[in-house]
Amino acid sequence: MGQIFDRIKRIAKSYGTDAHHSSVWTESMLSSDDDELRAIIDELSSGEKSNMPPPPPPPPRSSTIPPDVMRAHTTLNVPVGATHAEMKKQYRSAIAQWHPDKFVNVAPEEHARAQQRAREINAAYITLKTHYRFS
Repeated sequence: MGQIFDRIKRIAKSYGTDAHHSSVWTESMLSSDDDELRAIIDELSSGEKSNMPPPPPPPPRSSTIPPDVMRAHTTLNVPVGATHAEMKKQYRSAIAQWHPDKFVNVAPEEHARAQQRAREINAAYITLKTHYRFS
């Protein structure tokens, strides 16, 4: 909070040196104590919050999660309620492990299994992205 007050005081000083603004307002702002500045900042920030869009809803509980989303959580080994960053990290880890390019010099059955697993991992990640609406 102290940095905010210092910045406000610097801004007030710059307005005071400008010929277009009243120096009376500047002096009153600079001579006021921190409590008054806090009240002004709180008043301004509470007004800004009302204009902001509401925060996104929390992820649904496991009882309301569709079965395909639960399968996606299981496929990626991501717990329900994980953050988007955790889901993305787990996706990257899983796809790095099962990417078909890593299985080029193996038996055709193993290569086919890696391709199938990579498709499942990609489908699971797309399902989670769609359900939780993140990119």
